Amino acid sequence: MVKNYINWIRQKIGHEMVILTFSGGILTNDKSEILMQKRSDKNAWGLPGGTIELGESAADTLRREFKEETGLNVKVNHLLGIYSKYFDSYPNGDKAQTITVLYEVSKNEMEQVLDVSNKETLDLEYFSFEKILNEVEIVNQQHKDMIKDYINNQFPVNR
Repeated sequence: MVKNYINWIRQKIGHEMVILTFSGGILTNDKSEILMQKRSDKNAWGLPGGTIELGESAADTLRREFKEETGLNVKVNHLLGIYSKYFDSYPNGDKAQTITVLYEVSKNEMEQVLDVSNKETLDLEYFSFEKILNEVEIVNQQHKDMIKDYINNQFPVNR
């Protein structure tokens, strides 16, 4: 299997529009605050997650990405929705239609500590629903919709 699928495909097509599939997760603490990741690529907040590699399931991707981006081992609890009508561009010029499989997750171990010592994460913080909706700069519309749907406990099928 090809490791680092995005680099492999981008070597072939450059910055052209491509469909990429991601896995993302919502983790809450005992105050029902959502864990957010300040992303290094866009200097804005989003949900932890990342691109599904060839041969990997969406749930496996989410566990791997959570560990890489937050230092946490998580349990994938259940599917919340699939978000497929979105487009994004990246600072390096890449363009993609982004499809995200969104799950709710929980921490496997109580003693785990958040870890920002990786190149994709500038910061990690739990935010209240109110703060997310009114004060936090969210990375893109897809993440805004996923968070809003979670807060409202409504997951439309046309996203």
